[in-house]
Amino acid sequence: MKWNRQQVLLALLGVIGCIRVGEYVLISMIEEPLQQRRNRIEQLNKEIGKKQSSLAAMRKSGGRLDDWKSQSLPSDPEVARTVYRSWLMKLVRSASLQNAVVDSGSPTVRRGRKRAILLRTMPFSLRARGTLKQFTQVLFEISRTGLLHRISGFTLNPVGSSGQFDLSMSIETLLLAGQETTRLNAGSSGMPALSSASDYSVITTDNPFGIGLDTVDPMAHTMVTGITYSNGKPLVWITEILTSRVSRATAGESFQTVAMDGTIIEVRDEEVVVESGEQRLLLPIGKPFLEARRVEAASE
Repeated sequence: MKWNRQQVLLALLGVIGCIRVGEYVLISMIEEPLQQRRNRIEQLNKEIGKKQSSLAAMRKSGGRLDDWKSQSLPSDPEVARTVYRSWLMKLVRSASLQNAVVDSGSPTVRRGRKRAILLRTMPFSLRARGTLKQFTQVLFEISRTGLLHRISGFTLNPVGSSGQFDLSMSIETLLLAGQETTRLNAGSSGMPALSSASDYSVITTDNPFGIGLDTVDPMAHTMVTGITYSNGKPLVWITEILTSRVSRATAGESFQTVAMDGTIIEVRDEEVVVESGEQRLLLPIGKPFLEARRVEAASE
């Protein structure tokens, strides 16, 4: 049989059509389902990876949650308020800060599913007067103690050129649910990097405020210099030797000096009991404030 040109062209078109139909069948019925299967497998592998990562994170968080719980303040707000406030006052006394006042605010509740309490936050504030060295010691102890707390605000105002500062510090604490205890964690936080407060003495020697501070301690140069009587009522004379300033106050009245602010509580023959911040101090006549002795309320 002899093919003419038209028949050859028709045959070629038929072959091309078969090839195109075959390509369509191959793509639509074989390759596309295979690619979809590959995409699905890849997606599932990614989801598995994410779930494995989440599971690992949950396991890690479970361990961290136990650590956080041990570092939490007691979950009972009143217990937490009492023990943390006592702890702060112990730091203040060990650093010999003056005019110290510790306050606490109302706790804020954070809830989870079904309105269950997850945690509370409770703010505290500390106001006191002291030197950079004393404040450095307090900051070191707060940082190294393994508790869920953080300093949220810190202000220092120099008291003239006396070398002393008025401190105002805000602290935020966490109370995790289920921490049924009446004590604070005694462990270490692992911070700061250096091991003792003396390692940070460079803070005080470098004079970061650049105000030419006088290193003379006014507590060593302020004293009760006399007690006089008028109509049987005692009057206490307090002298600041560095400035020759003299203050006078009777029982129940307040006084203000660079070294310390306070209130006269009791006047005795040779000594005076004053209240400064949350401390009661015994000030003998002629002895500097630096030698004051603390007086317990129960012994009064």
